[in-house]
Amino acid sequence: MASTSPKTILLIDGNPERRAETAHTLLDAGLSVLVASDLQSAQALVRHHRPSAIVLDSAFLAFRDLREKLYIHGLNVDTPFVVLADDSEPLSETSVPYGVISRPITEAGIHSLMAIQGLPVAGEVPPVISPVSAQPSLLYALPHEYRTPLTDIIGQASYLHGHARDIAPEDIREVSAEVLSAARRLLRVTDNFLVYAQIETLADSPLHIDRMRQCTTREPAAIVYDTAIQRALAHERQQDLTIALDIEGIPLAMMEQHLDKITGELIDNALYFSRQGSPVTFTATPTSSDVTFTIRDHGVGMQEQELLQIGAYRQFRRKTQEQQGIGLGLVIAKRLVELHGGTFTISSALGMGTSITFNIPRAA
Repeated sequence: MASTSPKTILLIDGNPERRAETAHTLLDAGLSVLVASDLQSAQALVRHHRPSAIVLDSAFLAFRDLREKLYIHGLNVDTPFVVLADDSEPLSETSVPYGVISRPITEAGIHSLMAIQGLPVAGEVPPVISPVSAQPSLLYALPHEYRTPLTDIIGQASYLHGHARDIAPEDIREVSAEVLSAARRLLRVTDNFLVYAQIETLADSPLHIDRMRQCTTREPAAIVYDTAIQRALAHERQQDLTIALDIEGIPLAMMEQHLDKITGELIDNALYFSRQGSPVTFTATPTSSDVTFTIRDHGVGMQEQELLQIGAYRQFRRKTQEQQGIGLGLVIAKRLVELHGGTFTISSALGMGTSITFNIPRAA
């Protein structure tokens, strides 16, 4: 399976001494680096790690279809390419635009590499996140989220097609698993977009809201428990999840599929934004009028500006952390709770984790 680790540079250089020197310079600057000595090893690394930038020795400009040879192995089409060259070195002609950084890499070169990946540069003041209108942000994010898995599917399928006669069975299984993963990601993006569109349509109709609130989930504990366990298994984090549900036999005024959706989205977020081995807790406590659910993780947390923007279809830290989805999961959960007459609150601190509490009314 391909890694989704944050921001990794793939360095391609055929000279071992120069390659090692450049890699150490990048590592000393706190950057994550993969190294390849030739195109074949670069293709293998692309298949497994999806680097966020390609840094290559100028000699590789002789490969006029270099990008295409990496794209078919799953490289995202918007991945930046940067050439390392001596100041006096004449560059090979190429029809594809590349950025150029002088070799040996200086501090200015490091800053350039960080900037093209959207990483913060030491000494710079982080920009203040300003509220933006909802619709343009959604329209901007959606094409990216369709293009990324489609690029993976096309790239892996092209690899299978081009190597059909000599590919080993274990490689077929690995590549087909990556195709399935990308297809499932695409399906989830589509499903969430359709669910959100349905929610917004229902929100404009008091009659539909009233009918929704008349629905009942008779055994919410079973729904919540099964969904939470399924998501933990999908993340291979079942040992990290603790569930305490004191709501046996307490019906809720909510459709089962909506409770399932809320639970799944919030558990996914808690597991995705926290490290393997760190605890995630999910509790449910009844009151006389409702049930209070709390999900707590010890992950990356959120900034104050990010908390203020929930509902604006923002996907936080896309530039510094590989994220999947268009940021609608949290919004969908919040809107569903509120449409059923419940409350939804978030408490979070950057680097400390996030706690989400929501209340759902008990059924009459």
